[in-house]
Amino acid sequence: MQTIADPRSIALGSPLPPGDIHAVGVHLPEWRDTLGWAAREGRVLDAMKTGYPRFFVPRVVDKLAERILELGLAPESNSHPSKPNYRSIIFPSKRYVDFYIGFLRRQGPPGTNLDQVYALMLKWDGTTANLDFKKTDQSISRRCLDGYLHVDNQPNQRPIFAVLYPASLYSLTKAFWQHTGFGISSRHATYWLENAEIFKTPDGDASKSFHERPIRGSSYRSAKESITIVVKSGQSPEHVESVADDNILLYPTGMTAITEAAVAIKALRSTVGGRCAAAVFGFTYVDTYKTITRVLDFDATLYKYADADELERQLNEGLKLDLLITEFPGNPLLQSPDMTRLHDLAKKHDFILIVDDTVGTCINVNLMQYCDVVCTSLTKMFSGRCNVMGGAVVVSPHSPHQEGLLTALGKVYEEIWFPEDASVMETNSRDFRERVLRANSNAEFVVSLLQHSPAIEEVYYPKGSTTQHIYDRFRLPNGGYGFLLSIKFTSPARAIAFYDNLDVAKGPSLGTNFTLCCAYTLLAHYSELEWAAEYGVVEHLVRISVGLEDEEWLRARIDKALRAAETVRD
Repeated sequence: MQTIADPRSIALGSPLPPGDIHAVGVHLPEWRDTLGWAAREGRVLDAMKTGYPRFFVPRVVDKLAERILELGLAPESNSHPSKPNYRSIIFPSKRYVDFYIGFLRRQGPPGTNLDQVYALMLKWDGTTANLDFKKTDQSISRRCLDGYLHVDNQPNQRPIFAVLYPASLYSLTKAFWQHTGFGISSRHATYWLENAEIFKTPDGDASKSFHERPIRGSSYRSAKESITIVVKSGQSPEHVESVADDNILLYPTGMTAITEAAVAIKALRSTVGGRCAAAVFGFTYVDTYKTITRVLDFDATLYKYADADELERQLNEGLKLDLLITEFPGNPLLQSPDMTRLHDLAKKHDFILIVDDTVGTCINVNLMQYCDVVCTSLTKMFSGRCNVMGGAVVVSPHSPHQEGLLTALGKVYEEIWFPEDASVMETNSRDFRERVLRANSNAEFVVSLLQHSPAIEEVYYPKGSTTQHIYDRFRLPNGGYGFLLSIKFTSPARAIAFYDNLDVAKGPSLGTNFTLCCAYTLLAHYSELEWAAEYGVVEHLVRISVGLEDEEWLRARIDKALRAAETVRD
């Protein structure tokens, strides 16, 4: 169990948890700090030592990218990438280079010149190869890879892949990094910088502060097997054995899991010259819709929860879908879609149904019989310690599409989750069930403190919501209502007063062992505030991920923040 006793001592921009060089959280103690981060205010950017890795490229990854640029490995040209106007993005897979190049082709501004973009493979022993993605014959790239990927006994020494691109494409590149989660992790970058031959100093010395001995393939597989067991452990007893180990695939991030699941569906359903059609049901996590549309080029429509009748009408009138994706419950408004109804529609109209259960967790809810695929961000409550990223795809054994999905996923699956990340995740997850149950109880307690305050217009939480009856249908016998809640205040000023006076860790992410608060809409939708408000996600929404602290610790902090909010006039 890891909580933070006195969050007031943590400075703006410091990692959460404090002192962890691989932290995936960052502290934004005041409302104006979140606003400053969203608006890219210099005061805040200069203070940021780290950030959520998909939103803030880890400093050590930037350092590795700079070292690669310094090597000057790309072919000579009029715009040589060793010049200052170039940057680099690093992936653990050649496939992700291909996705990135496709993204540039579709989303790049008019005049984007891919002749100024270079792709490289870097082998552990210092050997490098240029990857010519400009050729239509992809077998050329395949030949480049032959003989380089057979390092299963030392999986942390697989090649990495760098794309060197003009700095003018940085914003677009950063969006791809954020939407997909395809970039390498901080542990992965650190290991390469400190141990790879290509980055050794001229005198031959290399720092060994990070793991002097590589993780062997057997240790890696053992960690992954243990994680698979924990993922399965959340299923109700009568269904555990029906979920085979082969139905569970692990990925470096939760968004990578969602993206790969959608890629598999696209492979199954694509027709020559046609786009796949998707429905995103409910107000889902910000990057789910964007990876489906911007990266994978689905023709997607966003439906509100209240639009279920309209969706069914459209399907009955001939709407064709390949994919519907939803969350149970949704983030940040914690509404629960009727999975039975969506599942019936999927069977009747032959589309594939994905549900993201990150907020609900497999400890609280059982959704496997009512969908084709469950995706989960292991980064959140599964880990809890806020210091490692991971994701999982579970193909339902009850799905009529099971065989096709497993074939499509397996055809392209690679062991690219960095072994040390997998090992840390396995260690963190050992008390997953106990932590979920504790956080459930604490969240209900916090809701009870909030719900009668005159400063609050509405508390969003599955228990007591208009969709609780739906949630209860899928709740396991010993399951609760989760760790996440959101608050709509009677005025923006009251929301700000509450946030500023709540003495807990504050910043992006959720599902941490410590209580974590954020100004959700500013973090996720700053550039589209009016659009988000149309879906009920107002600008001054406050979201709290409740942790494992004692009730009295929570009470003291909630009471103080409420007093501050209640003294503010509407």
